[in-house]
Amino acid sequence: MINGKIHTGIAGLDRMLHGGLVPHRPYIVSGPPGSGKTVLSMQFLLEGVQGGERCLFVALEEPPNEIKQNMRAFKWVADDVEMLDANSDIRRFEPTPVIEISTEVEPARLRDIDDRIRKTPDFESHEVTVHSLQQLLKTLFIKRRYDRVVIDSITALKYFCMREFEESLTTQSFMRFLAESRVTTVLTVELPEEGVAPPEAFLARGEIRLHKLRDESGIRRFISIEKYKGSSHDEFVYPFEIHSSGIAVQVAEAGKGPAA
Repeated sequence: MINGKIHTGIAGLDRMLHGGLVPHRPYIVSGPPGSGKTVLSMQFLLEGVQGGERCLFVALEEPPNEIKQNMRAFKWVADDVEMLDANSDIRRFEPTPVIEISTEVEPARLRDIDDRIRKTPDFESHEVTVHSLQQLLKTLFIKRRYDRVVIDSITALKYFCMREFEESLTTQSFMRFLAESRVTTVLTVELPEEGVAPPEAFLARGEIRLHKLRDESGIRRFISIEKYKGSSHDEFVYPFEIHSSGIAVQVAEAGKGPAA
């Protein structure tokens, strides 16, 4: 921790943030599909685990076993990251009662997650609402005292767990809950290619935006800090690459702008 800030696990990003993130606040990581949001989020948690912190990944898009398999492409030891399966089971169409996700659901460490592809018959059909997830997280935050939390993604939460007419108020309530919980939270947000600012970005304390461009040379990725309350930050857009060790931001020397 430098000047009261915590590291993200990505050296170049920490330089852009002038030391890292102010702890105990909610932040947005936004970008189009395939831009590296989940990779960045996992690096953020791994940095915490390596520092002895307790870290939680809340999976709302992919089942935990698939996330575990995807992370094997990287040279990481992620065994101690805790994973909460909060995926809404939308594959059951039988007219049977739906059981709302319980506040007694327990996360599992990544090392203990089964490698099998998650099959619907193996599980009860759980409906995940914002209210039920918020109550579960509140219980877990008190019980387990997490330092860092990733919610992947707020987009899935809005699509599958909110009714359209309540979206704005419910999102505001959820973000306020996270801010008051004094846990450093990263929420991923899916953006269209044109990169319109998501409404929840106005409620977060900062937004890290990932950009993905395609040209004759292939896919090129860039990163920018769109917003960062309570701290100075770099306003340039920098290129980054995803290697076996994770995201590497190509930050130029101080005061010289982006690397060529």
